[in-house]
Amino acid sequence: MSAPARLAALGVGQLLRSRRGWLLAAALAGAGLTALLWGAITAEMALALDAVSKTDGILLDPQGVFTAAWPHMRTWWFLALGISPALALLTEVLRPKAVTEQLKGREQLECRRRERRERGARRALGLQEPQRRPPGFELGRHLAGEHLLPVKRGRVLIPLERMQKTTLVVGAPGSGKTETLLRLAHGAATGADWPVFVIDAKGDRQTMERFKELMCRAGRRPVLFPNQSYDGWRGSGREIASRLVELIDWAEEGGATYYRDLSVNLVRLACTAPQGPPRSSGELLFRLERNALAGLWVGTERASGLLGFKDDQIAACRHRYQAFFDAVDGQLDGDFAFEDADCGYLLLNELIYGEETTKLARFLLEDFKHYVAARKQAGDHVLLIVDEFSAIASGERVARLVEIVRSYGASLVLAPQAYEGMGGAEAAARILNAAHTILLHAVPEPEPLIGAAGTRMEIEASVQHDQGRSLGLGSAREQHQHKVSPNEVRQLLPGMCFAIGSGMAQKIHVAPVPRTPAGTALP
Repeated sequence: MSAPARLAALGVGQLLRSRRGWLLAAALAGAGLTALLWGAITAEMALALDAVSKTDGILLDPQGVFTAAWPHMRTWWFLALGISPALALLTEVLRPKAVTEQLKGREQLECRRRERRERGARRALGLQEPQRRPPGFELGRHLAGEHLLPVKRGRVLIPLERMQKTTLVVGAPGSGKTETLLRLAHGAATGADWPVFVIDAKGDRQTMERFKELMCRAGRRPVLFPNQSYDGWRGSGREIASRLVELIDWAEEGGATYYRDLSVNLVRLACTAPQGPPRSSGELLFRLERNALAGLWVGTERASGLLGFKDDQIAACRHRYQAFFDAVDGQLDGDFAFEDADCGYLLLNELIYGEETTKLARFLLEDFKHYVAARKQAGDHVLLIVDEFSAIASGERVARLVEIVRSYGASLVLAPQAYEGMGGAEAAARILNAAHTILLHAVPEPEPLIGAAGTRMEIEASVQHDQGRSLGLGSAREQHQHKVSPNEVRQLLPGMCFAIGSGMAQKIHVAPVPRTPAGTALP
């Protein structure tokens, strides 16, 4: 093939890979087909007119006129079908476009140009093109909006790559948030084969039973807390000490910080003794006494440091921890931890633990952080769902957890009832910036969250009137508007949500999780 022919073939190939090229090809094909059929069409029209002229006329013999013209009209109609797409395309191209259509066309054109530039940059850098349908699991049905999450025959799939990052599920009571959390847990267990753990601050035993049912259907054996006691004494002495320090609401400023430092030092002395760390709450409380600490550190340089503690200071520290462990009643002295199970549900019931519920949650979150950093198998991925985290941990602690655990192969799904429940403006901003995906159910005040979806250019029209009577004049202007309407979020039906992320928004109806028929025995 000659060089001009190769260049022509290359140009045709490039043209056909674009939408404009396909429109041009369709127009040329339509024009060719029209030219081919036009002679036959005009001939049939002439025959129909000739047949009509031989009758007595429409007024005198309408039935005869129809009978004479029908065979030619039928043939003409079938021939015209061949050129109708070309005529429709020509009409669409030539008709005047409304302002909104022009704006949408410009946005689509700019989007295609940006995608071409991005593909070109990836090819130039030798990077692999992203998969169109990456591995994932079904979330629900597509209703409207952009395709933030892949859609296959109306089914919305959430990619595992997206689930590996932090997900925020926000919704008021009754909005379907719990069903979404169960759907994510079920998908991670069946579609990704990840260990799945839930820390629930609502104390909802019905949800715990549904989680157990789902995990049993997936062939797993879930552990349920407090039905089974948790072993909170895994790890090194320093790791145990850091978990214990999280239990107490220490003063962060003022003169009381002196007593905080004394108590932290006592806990570290009790946990990092040469004999090893404590392995139960009773052993810790036994060590938090002057004689016991002296015996642990006898013959070492740190033994002299005990002389700086007063008896009442040691007693105050011990009483703080004893109050907590009395409320927990041995449920942190069990025989399972995160690394011993492939799924688990940790139910924190405020009716049982009272004001110690928040401290217990902090202890478990700190232990999860140590688990993913030191005790989890390298290369494994784990999912932790924290429901109503605003009730059990400060936003600042959760924000730190989000920023740390992702580096160690852990995913977090955080589920507050509202933006205000994320622990203050600074902590909420940190969590929101760390969240890769937001699943927004109905909430009364969605404005702080819908901004993550970005804006689009819309036409705002105005009409001139005189005391309510239209003058037939008006104006229009372009302006940015939120892609997600706050009122539409407020009106979402239970089970519906907006998936928000990467500057896009997609309206989804979350699929209910499967249920085991009543009377069926679980594995």
